[in-house]
Formats: sequence, C-alpha cells, structure tokens
Amino acid sequence: MSFCVDLVSEDSFYENITLGVTKLLESDPRICNVNVERRAPCDRVAISTWEQRHSALLPEDLRNFYASTDGFQLTWHYKYSADEILPVGSIRVNCLNELCLSPALKDLLDFSLTRPTSGPRPLLNTKSKIFELDSCRTIGKVCLVHTGGMWSVWLATREGAWGWLADSFTHYFRMALVHLGLPGWQAAFANLPMIPWAEQLFLLLAPHLLDKTESDSSSGTVASETGLNHIDPNIFKSSVRHHKSTTRQTNQ
Repeated sequence: MSFCVDLVSEDSFYENITLGVTKLLESDPRICNVNVERRAPCDRVAISTWEQRHSALLPEDLRNFYASTDGFQLTWHYKYSADEILPVGSIRVNCLNELCLSPALKDLLDFSLTRPTSGPRPLLNTKSKIFELDSCRTIGKVCLVHTGGMWSVWLATREGAWGWLADSFTHYFRMALVHLGLPGWQAAFANLPMIPWAEQLFLLLAPHLLDKTESDSSSGTVASETGLNHIDPNIFKSSVRHHKSTTRQTNQ
C-alpha cells in the first residue's frame, strides 16, 4: 500500500511543523522561491532497521519526526538586485538513510578531534555514536551525538572547532526555523566565526538574531522577539496519526 494524502492535509501538516515560517519568508519582497519538499513518512520497519543497524535507539522526538516525514528541506532565494536572484536560505534534516557516519563526516571528526581547542566539545568515548544531521554547506557538519546515554546536537566546523547547538532534536529544529535557515546560523548561535557575506544577510534580514546575550547562548534559547512558539514534540506523533487516518480514507 503506497502512502498518499490529499494536498490540503499535506499543506496543513507542513505549515504546522514550520510554525508559519514559510508565510513569514514570503511576506518579505526581497525573498522569493520559498519551497518545502513534500516527503512521505518512514514506516516502523525502516526506523527499527536503522536502529538495529546502528545499535542505537533514536530519541523519541526524532523517531516521531521520521515517522511523519523522511527528512526535511526548506529553501528560499534572495533578490540581490533586479537581475540577480541567488539561492540563500536552507533548513535541512537528512533523510533516515543519510542519518549516518558518512565518510566525509568521519574525516572531519578525525581532523577536529586532533585540533587543540579551548572551546566546548562533546565528551566522546568508544561507545559514542555520531550521525550527520545536516551537511551545513560550506561551514562543516551538524552532528547528532549520542554519548553517555544522552543525545545532543553539535556543529563540527571545517577548521576543527566545535559548537554546542541543542540538547534535543526538537530544540535544534525550532532554532533552525527561528533563524530562517540563514547561511551559517549555526556558527552564529555557537559564537563561532561566520562567513562575512552571511553576516551581511543577518544584518539585512534578521539583525536581532546577532544581538543575543551570552546567557542566551549558554542556555540554548533564541531571541523571543521573533514571535515564534516552541515546538511541541507531540506534533510529530499527532501528524503520524493524521497521515494514517488520511491514508485509510484515501484507500477506501
């Protein structure tokens, strides 16, 4: 039986998990081509197979996320001028099959773990597991880290630095939405060096995101003036039920 939902229900689902960010982006005349990929959910067998292959149980919020949609991709373009429109914004969560320790990520980790640093880094041991959540374009890799029985999300940069991002997937996903998928927002949040042209986009589109206090960064919160609400992790679980209900109705 193939997965199938009607267009209205699908639109409603993606509007719910993006907390209205697409409408916010579309309201800015400098932004165009706002697009969210529609993806089918992962079934229980696929999720269980992933957990057996990697000998790790996904955190509940991420398990519910993949049971709602096999990854996530939101992109948008910026109008630099009347004749120049370039791809800029991106919020991505790798599909389940790409949630792994890729060769590129392994090379980056081998490099970063040998670099002397005075900043934060995850406390890794032989039982730790690291999976690539997002390629983060030219900055590095967003890593889902499991160590000491706890999950967390980190940025590993190409320069060998580490930056803590969140203590749960839901928190990370919410931060990605609040930062509108601006290039290098992970580095900005972790107080790591930003790409100069990316910083200019922050100043143009969301200057308040660069004006956060040290306590904001250490506690993992983001500026409240965006007006966005916290994501309830149960939204993914309820979406699964909604998809299943709609699928049954479609196939009757």
